[in-house]
Formats: sequence, C-alpha cells, structure tokens
Amino acid sequence: MTKPFQKTLIITAVIYMVVGLLLVIWPDTARQIVIYAIGAAALLYGGYRIYDYFARKENLAGIQIGVALGIACIVLGLFLLFKANVVVSLLAAVIGVAIIVDSVLRLQIALNLRLAGGSRWIVLTVTALVMLVFGILLLFNPFSAIRVATIVGGASLLADGAFTLWGVLQNSDGTGKRTVTIR
Repeated sequence: MTKPFQKTLIITAVIYMVVGLLLVIWPDTARQIVIYAIGAAALLYGGYRIYDYFARKENLAGIQIGVALGIACIVLGLFLLFKANVVVSLLAAVIGVAIIVDSVLRLQIALNLRLAGGSRWIVLTVTALVMLVFGILLLFNPFSAIRVATIVGGASLLADGAFTLWGVLQNSDGTGKRTVTIR
C-alpha cells in the first residue's frame, strides 16, 4: 500500500469515526445539520446555475435549462432549510410504506416456501415480521424510528472507520519492504 493511499484511508477512517460518533451522540442534531447542509448546497447551486446562465457571453446552441434548474434547486434548498422536520417525516413515511410492502411480499414468499416443503421458511418469516414491525414504526412514529436508524447508521460508520484504521495501521509496518514480481 502506497503512503498517499494509506494517508487517504486514515483520513477517511477518522472522518467516518467522527461523523459516526456525532450521529450516535447527537442523532437529531446531526440529522438536522445534514438536511441543512443539503439545503444550503442546493440553494448555492441554484444561484450559481442562474448566474451562470445570464453571465455567459457566448450564445450556446440548443435548449438551455440553467434558469429552470436554478429555480428548482433554490426552491428545493429553501424547502429543506425551512421545513427540515417535514422532510424527515415524509422520508420516513415513504420508506415505511416501502418496507411494509416488501415485508408482506416476503411473508407471502415464506408461506409459499412452507407449502412447497422448503426448510428455511421460518427464517424468512421471522425476518419479514421484524421488518414489517419496523416499517409500521416508521410509518406511524417516524421520529423515534429515524432516531434509532440514525444511531445505527452512526455506529456502523464508527465501526467501519475503526476497522479501516486498524487494518491500515496493521499493514503499515511492512510498507515498502515487500516487492511483488509478476512473471
């Protein structure tokens, strides 16, 4: 592993661990910051697209959508900035419905597998029922479910960063001492 690649992996691992820790410790605040950051980015990009359209000196052939895209991004950015809680609950409801539909289909597959004499139908039934409960929770109590999902995501990022850092540090001792010859 080259030194620049190691450095990149270490920086990425540390960023993952910091973001993961923030998501675990302050899940609601961290989620709001992410929504605000996306809103601000959309707002800035929309402003740039509108400015770029009017600032160009050359006449571009074809259909230009710079102004329309800019206005759409500005509206999206303003919505994300001023209605972040609506975004969280809307997203949770959409994901909840998708999980419920998927769980019901899995449950049907598990029951069909049982009738066909399959041996793993119980595992599929249990996972379908667990996901069905999670989908219902997302649909009817989105803020608690999103909070738990944020914490789990943060813990996953923290673990991923820690394992990456550990792996890089374990492999850093032999860097430069190994030579691979391909014949």
